Amino acid sequence: MAAATIKMDTLEKVMKPLKKIIVCLFIFTTAFISGCATYGKGLDGALTDAKSGNYAAAEIKMAKELDPNGADRLLYHMELAVLKHLQGQYKESNLLLDKAEIIAEQLETTSITNSLAAFVTNPRQGDYAGTDFEKVFINYYKALNYIAMSSEAKTRNGYLDGIENARIESRKLGIRLNALNADKGNYTEAKNDKQLFSTLLDIFYKLRRDLIDSRKLEYRDDAMAHYLTGITYEANEEYDNARISYQKAATSYEDGFAKQFQLGDSMTKQAWFDVVRIMRQSGDYENEWPRLAKQKLSKKQISQLSLYDNKSQLVIIEHVGIVPQRQEMNIELSADPRNKTLELRPYIVGGGKQLDILAWFYIVYADKSLLDMAINYYDSSFHGFALNGFTKTISLGPAWQSAVDIGLIQAIGSGLRITVPYYASPRNKPGASFASIDGEKYALLPASSPAIMGINEQILSAGSDIELALARVSLKALTAQKISEAGQNEWVTLIASVGRLASQLSDAAETRNWLMLPFEIRVTRVPLDAGSHEITISSVVHKGQPAVKQKQQIILQENEIQVVQVRSMPDLNKVVVTPIVPGEKVPNTPSQPEKPEVEIELKSVAKAEQ
Repeated sequence: MAAATIKMDTLEKVMKPLKKIIVCLFIFTTAFISGCATYGKGLDGALTDAKSGNYAAAEIKMAKELDPNGADRLLYHMELAVLKHLQGQYKESNLLLDKAEIIAEQLETTSITNSLAAFVTNPRQGDYAGTDFEKVFINYYKALNYIAMSSEAKTRNGYLDGIENARIESRKLGIRLNALNADKGNYTEAKNDKQLFSTLLDIFYKLRRDLIDSRKLEYRDDAMAHYLTGITYEANEEYDNARISYQKAATSYEDGFAKQFQLGDSMTKQAWFDVVRIMRQSGDYENEWPRLAKQKLSKKQISQLSLYDNKSQLVIIEHVGIVPQRQEMNIELSADPRNKTLELRPYIVGGGKQLDILAWFYIVYADKSLLDMAINYYDSSFHGFALNGFTKTISLGPAWQSAVDIGLIQAIGSGLRITVPYYASPRNKPGASFASIDGEKYALLPASSPAIMGINEQILSAGSDIELALARVSLKALTAQKISEAGQNEWVTLIASVGRLASQLSDAAETRNWLMLPFEIRVTRVPLDAGSHEITISSVVHKGQPAVKQKQQIILQENEIQVVQVRSMPDLNKVVVTPIVPGEKVPNTPSQPEKPEVEIELKSVAKAEQ
C-alpha cells in the first residue's frame, strides 16, 4: 500500500504541471483558431496567379489543392472549368462543366439523412453541393463556351452548331431558374426523433424560424441569364424567341433583380430597348412596338433604333474581378437559467475584421428592414458607426425543460464556442468600365453581381448554419459531459474537459464557395458595319487602382452578332501577360479613367494558334 501511495504521489507531481500545460495550450490555440483554415486560404496561391492573368499556373495550383473525387469534387470541376475557359480551352472547359452538372444533380438527390452525418462532425468534411446561383453559372459558362466556339468556327455549319448548343444551355438556364422556388425540404424533415442530434435541432430551430424576410433577398430569377438566352436566339435568327427572352430579362431587372443586386437601371433600359428593337425589326408588331417604345424608352433610345438597321452587332460581356471568399466567425453560446434563455454573442479579439463581424451579426439578427441593412452592408456604409454590445437572446420557453433533461444546460456551463460562415463587407468594389471602338467610347453596363448573390445566399442560410452549429457543438459537449459524469477521479474529468475543448477547436464553418466566379458581370452592345474594328476595354477593377486597358482586333461579317468576352482582373497591371479570352465592348456613355492605364493586348484564340 505504501508503495502504491508513493507511486500515486509521484504521478500527481508529474501530472499537476502537465494539466496546466494542457489547459494553457488549448486556451492559447482558442485565441488564434478563428479564420485560420478557411477554404479560400488553401487556394491563395492559385487566386494570386489568376488575379495577375497567369491562368495556366493558377490551374496547376488549383488542381493540386482540390480532389476531383473527394468532398470538394464539385468545386474542382467548377474552378478548373473557369480557368480552362480563360485560357481559351472551351471544349475542355465544357467537359469539366458537364461533370460538374452531373455531380450537382447527384448531390441534390443525396439523402438528407446522409448529409446530416457530416454536419454532426464538421460541415467542411461533407460534400459541397453548391448554391442555387452557382448551379446556374454552370450552364451560363457552358453557354459562353459554345458562343466562343461559334466565333472561332471556320465554317457556317460550325458557327450554327455553336449557337445551337449555346441556345440549349440557355434553355437549361431557364429550366433551373423555374425550379428555384421548389420546396427541397430542410434538415429537420429528415430527422429521427429518437436521436439526440435531432432533439438538439428541435431546441435550436426557433432561432432560424422567422429570422428574416427571405422574399427580399431570395435568388428567384436571373435577368442576365434571360438576356444571354435572347442573344443566342437572335444570333440563330429566332427573333420571336429572342423577343420573349429579352422581355423576360427586362421584366426581371425591372421587378427587383436590378435593385436586389445593386445594378442601377441601365440594363433594364437596355433590355427594353432590345425588346422594342426586335419587335420593330420583325415587322409583325407595327402597332405594338411604338406604344411599348413610348412607355419604356427615352426619346434618345427611340432615335437610336434606326442605327441597328442593316448593321452587324458587337456584344461585349465583361467579367470583373473575383467574388469574395467566405470567412469564419466565432460566437459564444451561454445559458441563462433565470430567464430560461440562451444567449449568443460574437467573439471579438481585435483586428481589422472586428467591425465586419459585428456588422454581420447585426444584420442577420437585428429586428429591422433586412434589405435596407443589406444594402448598407454592400456599400460598407456602416463603417464609422458604433457597433458593439450585440446579444441575441433565444427564449426556449417549454423547450427549456427538454434542454435540462438531456443535460444540455449543464454541458453549456460557462459557455461554448460555435463557428459559422460570413462574408466580410466588400470594400474593393470595381470602378467604371468602358470600351473604345474605332475612337468612340461606350460604357459597360452592370448586368449581374455574383458577389452580392453570395452575400445574400449566406444571409438567407445564416439561421440554419447557426442552428446546426449549435446542435453540433452541444452534442460534442454532452458527450464530454457524460464521460466526466462516468469518471471516478479528476483525471477522467480532465480528459473530458480536454475533449470538450478539443471538440470546440475542431469545429469549423462551411467556408467553401466557387471562387473563380466574377465579382460583377457587365454588358454592352454596339451596331457596327461589317469589317475590321479595334476594341479597347478600360476597367478600374478596384477603386483607387490604375485602370487596366485591354486591346483586341475583331472582324465582323455581314449581319453577324459577335460576342466578345473579357475577364478584367485586379492585378493585370502588375504582370505583363496576354490572357487568351474573348474580348468585349460597351453601351453608350463616356467615362474617364481615374489613373494612368496599363495596356495589355488581348489575343484571340484563333490568332494565338496560328
